[in-house]
Amino acid sequence: MGKNKKNKSPEFTSKQLEGWEEYRQSLYIQKSKSDDLFEKAITFISSGALGLTLTFHDKIVPANEAIYVIIIAIGWTLLVATLCVNLVSHYQSSKSTDSSIDEIDNILQYKITYSIFREKITERNRKIDNLNKASMILLLVGLFFIITYVSINLNHGKATENQTSIKTSIETKKSGM
Repeated sequence: MGKNKKNKSPEFTSKQLEGWEEYRQSLYIQKSKSDDLFEKAITFISSGALGLTLTFHDKIVPANEAIYVIIIAIGWTLLVATLCVNLVSHYQSSKSTDSSIDEIDNILQYKITYSIFREKITERNRKIDNLNKASMILLLVGLFFIITYVSINLNHGKATENQTSIKTSIETKKSGM
């Protein structure tokens, strides 16, 4: 008899059920806003980094003095891939919403069950989540490549500048003697 009480679902009043539904709805709204902000942030960061490094490449590291240019090319490629994957994720999210609306209509017409709806939406959400994870990874790796490139080339530029300064000093001393 004690086991039956543990396994039995609690009975909710209609007011409690209404409260749970409102809370559930507020979580969906919060998740939707969070997803929108995530997609905007990924787009803003990757396009901003791409634009900045393309615009200021010559000012940061003059092209004629740059070494390991393949590193920044990989970084740029990853940032473009980030934008593309994020675009696909946004499209999939929109299509998922359309499908969910259609499936809710089918539930109301008794064409599918709620459990089938949950399975389908879970699968769609998993795909979108994987695309978002891929966007994040591509962005982080792309930024890593760009930062690595800039660091290597700034260090190389300083070393080259020091060697040039030493050679100039030596030549000045020789010509002055």
